[in-house]
Amino acid sequence: MITSKRALAGAIVLTCLAGSPTFAADTTSGDLVITRAWSRATPGGAKVAGGYLTIENRGHSTERLQSASATHALRTEIHEMAVNDGVMTMRPLDRGLAIAPGQVVTLAPGGGHLMFIGLDGPLHAGDQMPVTLSFERAGDVKVTLDVQAIGAQAPAQTESIAAAEPAHRAEQAAASVAATSDADESFFTHLHAEKAMANVTVSPGRAGPVEIAIQLEDANELPLSADAVAVTLGNPEHGVAPITANAVRSSNDQWRVRMSAPLSGRWSLGLDIRITPSDAVNVVSPILLR
Repeated sequence: MITSKRALAGAIVLTCLAGSPTFAADTTSGDLVITRAWSRATPGGAKVAGGYLTIENRGHSTERLQSASATHALRTEIHEMAVNDGVMTMRPLDRGLAIAPGQVVTLAPGGGHLMFIGLDGPLHAGDQMPVTLSFERAGDVKVTLDVQAIGAQAPAQTESIAAAEPAHRAEQAAASVAATSDADESFFTHLHAEKAMANVTVSPGRAGPVEIAIQLEDANELPLSADAVAVTLGNPEHGVAPITANAVRSSNDQWRVRMSAPLSGRWSLGLDIRITPSDAVNVVSPILLR
């Protein structure tokens, strides 16, 4: 099972005392240095999660992350993000992710990421999740993802790592964080069911009037056309009763609806996807609004 960070505390302390500062999630393999490997806690029943990390190629040849796998997920994909007509969409990188010589690539919320599909249980803040990255040159590299709280935007140790790194790497990390902050103005989540998946973008990602954009995909991640989509928002923690509104189709596989979420915090977002009049898919996921 996914191990608790507390169980590894003694080993981590001994590592830090042995020499220059290191961190549990940092991994070096040949010319590759992998840092800031983390994920987010998932609510009960969620079957998908994102994985984030930074890869630095210190070699003289291009390296390529070809695939990834996790013991606790049915499959793991490398995804890129794109915005089409205001809708955030995900697509697997069939040829993997290239890292040029001297390049630092950051997978972060709102951008490229690992997608763990078919989790065998929820991720809890404080867990550590083992993942194997398969590179074209370096081969298989095992890393550990530190699980942060639901809605986290970066690993808790980011500031400590930046202080211990050379200046040029700290500048690159700061640029990545700035880009991520801009991308995260909207809240993005991915809902997964057996027959349908949905990429959901809530704009802006804060309390108040919001526009919810939905892009539907089938089980093979191909565009999915549906007869109707209804969206339900509720906040049971603050006694806000669920409200349902019908989304309007904006293209074959994309839908939009305007709703109100007057309070910050965690909301429950549900989708009733009518693929045909007699075939419906219902999925529910938490969203976090600032």
